[in-house]
Amino acid sequence: MAQLDWYLRANVKLRHLQLLVALDDMRSVGRVADYLNVTQPAISKTLAGLESGLEVKLFERTARGMEPTEHGSCLIRHARNILGEMVSLRSELLDITEGRVTKVTMGVLPAATASLVPEFIARLEADFADVTASVREGTMESMLPMLRAGDLDLIVGNLPPRPMGVEFGTELLYRDPLVLVTRVGHPLTEEPELGWQMLSHYPMVLPPIGTFTRNLIDDFMLQHEVNVPRRHIDSVSTLTNVGVLQRTESVGCLSREVAQYFQNTGVLRILPLALPNIDMHVGLVWMVERKMTKAQQQVRALFREIRDELISQRDPHHPGAQVSATALALAL
Repeated sequence: MAQLDWYLRANVKLRHLQLLVALDDMRSVGRVADYLNVTQPAISKTLAGLESGLEVKLFERTARGMEPTEHGSCLIRHARNILGEMVSLRSELLDITEGRVTKVTMGVLPAATASLVPEFIARLEADFADVTASVREGTMESMLPMLRAGDLDLIVGNLPPRPMGVEFGTELLYRDPLVLVTRVGHPLTEEPELGWQMLSHYPMVLPPIGTFTRNLIDDFMLQHEVNVPRRHIDSVSTLTNVGVLQRTESVGCLSREVAQYFQNTGVLRILPLALPNIDMHVGLVWMVERKMTKAQQQVRALFREIRDELISQRDPHHPGAQVSATALALAL
């Protein structure tokens, strides 16, 4: 026991805790080496040193990657708490440093890039001179490890359909329905009586297989006897999807906010075929154990203001434009 106490106090550093958390998130020595910008032998040597000093096995190599042992899971849990406290300390020191501009780093998913985040940045620059934002775009899968590590303060975008882990706080901003889009001048835009089965004759641009929205789309298409062609693209990249739609005869599924933006700029056309009850749940994600700085609280309040304006601009009777009273109560 004395040996363990001495080793923890004298030898375990923050870099060791960051390594353990990264290994738990990525489950691969190679990926962690790339993420931390060190060599794989250096990762293996550091982990071996920790295991030798603590006299316990922290990870097992399996076919699925690096799996933490019971000892490893315990150490990782406390490592996350310690790193979270360090991030909170850094943020609070910045807040109380007179004359410093506080930066809020956000991870942004494609669903929020067309109108929500640009409007947020414009309001932030106009109303909060002491707060600046840094934006990184990606998928939820790629950004959650960055949120855990403290590289992001919050994530803005499509919330998963199921509850996230207890370590995450979430706030629904609004629901954004999916719509069907094509390039300007596409043959379907000239049809006087557009029907669902007409889609079977064209390639499609869809969310990846296995995602919540893709499952709903596939079920809906099956019910309406639409045969999704083998010539289809699975993609979550907004720019890729828009580029493909511009240059091909494809039909795509985009969130209404994104589709409306590109229709207003003359790039795409929204087809008059409704996809009922297939929505993107746009909202915020953060780490609950980290105390929110004043700047982060201002950011959340500003997103709520923009949310309320977006909702008021829509037809309140349109099902995709409504946020339920329960969701609003939870968000506020």
